[in-house]
Amino acid sequence: MASKKQPDSRPAGKRRHQKDGGMRETVEGVAIAFALAFLFKTFQAEAYVIPTGSMAPTLYGRHKEVTCPSCKLDFQVGASTELDDVSGYVIAEQRIQETLCPNCRRPIHAEDAPAFNGDRIIVNKEVSEYNRFDVVVFKNPEEGHVNYIKRLVGLPGEIIRIRQGNLWMRRSDEDRWQMLRKDDPQVQKDIQLLVYDDRYPPTDLIAAGWPERWVSSTPDSDDPDAVGGWLESANDWKADRENRQYTIAADNSDWNWLRYRHFVPSPADWADVDNGQLMNVPQASLISDFCGFNVAATPRHNSFESDSYWVGDLTLNCRLDVTSVQEDAAVRLELVEGFDNYACTFQLSDGTVEISRVNHRTDRSGERPEVLATARTPISGAGAFDVAFANVDNRLLLWVDDELVEFERPVIIDQNFVDALSVQPGQADAAPCGVAAKNVSLIVRDLLIQRDIYYRNDAYRFDPQEGYSGSPYDLTARSQEVANPSRLHRLLKDPDSWADDYAEEADTSHKRFGQYTEYRLNDDEYLMFGDNSPRSKDSRLFDYYNRPRWGMEGHRYAVQEKDLIGKAMFVFWPHGVPFLQDGKGFTVTKHKEVSLRSDGTVRGIQALHNYPQVRFPFYPNFGRMKKIR
Repeated sequence: MASKKQPDSRPAGKRRHQKDGGMRETVEGVAIAFALAFLFKTFQAEAYVIPTGSMAPTLYGRHKEVTCPSCKLDFQVGASTELDDVSGYVIAEQRIQETLCPNCRRPIHAEDAPAFNGDRIIVNKEVSEYNRFDVVVFKNPEEGHVNYIKRLVGLPGEIIRIRQGNLWMRRSDEDRWQMLRKDDPQVQKDIQLLVYDDRYPPTDLIAAGWPERWVSSTPDSDDPDAVGGWLESANDWKADRENRQYTIAADNSDWNWLRYRHFVPSPADWADVDNGQLMNVPQASLISDFCGFNVAATPRHNSFESDSYWVGDLTLNCRLDVTSVQEDAAVRLELVEGFDNYACTFQLSDGTVEISRVNHRTDRSGERPEVLATARTPISGAGAFDVAFANVDNRLLLWVDDELVEFERPVIIDQNFVDALSVQPGQADAAPCGVAAKNVSLIVRDLLIQRDIYYRNDAYRFDPQEGYSGSPYDLTARSQEVANPSRLHRLLKDPDSWADDYAEEADTSHKRFGQYTEYRLNDDEYLMFGDNSPRSKDSRLFDYYNRPRWGMEGHRYAVQEKDLIGKAMFVFWPHGVPFLQDGKGFTVTKHKEVSLRSDGTVRGIQALHNYPQVRFPFYPNFGRMKKIR
């Protein structure tokens, strides 16, 4: 994502309520940001504007604000590709026409949805030391006069590789590979992407016969109607679909389960609903690296981008309203990844919590859970608590009321780099999240599932002897994680076949092209990746094409220390939020559209009367003013 130097709505989705600590941090961050912007601009700090979406969801470039007509979720879709870089006009062949809701996947007409400029940020230029996972502004290695902003993932002297969406590091060929994790768990929490928010159900889809995703269930691997080993059946949970909450009374000493099934409709399913009847039998699928910010159909590309890769790193968020407890009262959250089931069990009588694992490869019955860690939490007796349980980067984390729970030791699942491909999905990954309770009167609401960034293992193959130039215009020089990702997309509803196909193709690709996806850094070099992995021109895709003109040396993929400009600190001015006229404000200027001939010359230019460029009045978007992690 290029970052243009420049002093320069609604919040991103309807947000979970913010705790006092979070609000205080926002207010303090905004105050500091404005102080930096106006008092120290010239020397210590400087303001930049984000033009593209390669760092979404951390930072937004030019984007559209869309409200789903079915589930009512507010969301953003990247729109920087609409504009011509030179004139700033909308290119007719690239104007966004449709997008998909990231929550319910309904196709949505977005041609006239309002477009806004990217986030304006404060960058600290006086940095004594850069740390892994800092968000950094630097000179583009291909074009030294252009500034980029990415997340720093590789430090000097390291060797970095990507394996199944995760980052691995070692310092020499003799060292053991280590999985890289965010030292600050809040960074991990802030960059999670939406999988499904139960507060925003697609009511018209469900009314047409589409299954609810959260249902009362019992374990059953043999019934043909079971999903991921769970059969929808009545138990002590009572679903209040209107208020999106689930209630259980304290009169049963057995575990009663709510289970999430990943039923994702396709555009064809939505077309059937709009025509009055579902034609296909819904099938649950694996959770994938779908990124709603990227999904836009244009006249040039009238189909939606496919998601292909399974993501097992999940976070389950919910609110627990405990009204009364009996002896041995407990609540359990569960996350599935391949053969492993990870459970977080709260004992409500004394406030203890236990993290455990069942590996179904070694314990098929699931009757010998391995206790990984214990701690104490405020969840004791009656009360209301916000909980987040995460399994990300082979590390288990728990937050209660936005406070990280401290266990006696980090809950790390050790794994070898060589064995990374052995973690493959199974049928259970189609129903990967659950909530269970016993001996407690409880209401569960605000169920939200998120996923981690999946780093795609794409790179340029640069080998003059083989004729690969590394040019960004030479698609034959590009290697992919698998040869046919669209095939993987079609297999997401068949976890076993997906696992077999991915393991074979990824292993073949690794053997053929692994040398191009191993990043060896000199003592003055850094590696930079975008948070929006499928749509980021970053170290994976940097090339040699323009470097000689700028006198730039070093590895193809590296950013040299002398080219680091500073560390991103705050979003001090997201786009303003128009008001009056039903939130549309008054149009000050309109976009202009340029249509091109096949040879790239201009056919014509027209003002787009239904596409405002600047609107007034507006107020600051305080909800997105934040510290950048």
